[in-house]
Amino acid sequence: MTEKAVKKEKFEDHLRLVEEVVKALEGGKLGLEESIEKYESGIKSLRLCYDILQQAEKKIQLLVKEKDGTLSTRDFDPANEEKPPRRKAE
Repeated sequence: MTEKAVKKEKFEDHLRLVEEVVKALEGGKLGLEESIEKYESGIKSLRLCYDILQQAEKKIQLLVKEKDGTLSTRDFDPANEEKPPRRKAE
């Protein structure tokens, strides 16, 4: 199994745990202590998801068409990317 497959699997596992925690907390059937424990484990998994995504962003490269028509690559930097205009809710 490749490193990418392991990371994806871990991300999916952590994301699934977060979804389960949200569902359990929204159900309203847990006691206070159990709710706090679930919340803490959900936050921990969510932070791990963010860490995995940040690592993936560092590995992404963009294919860019230069003014002269040639293609080149550059590292993806979300801070420097133009964001599409947001649509207004109708």
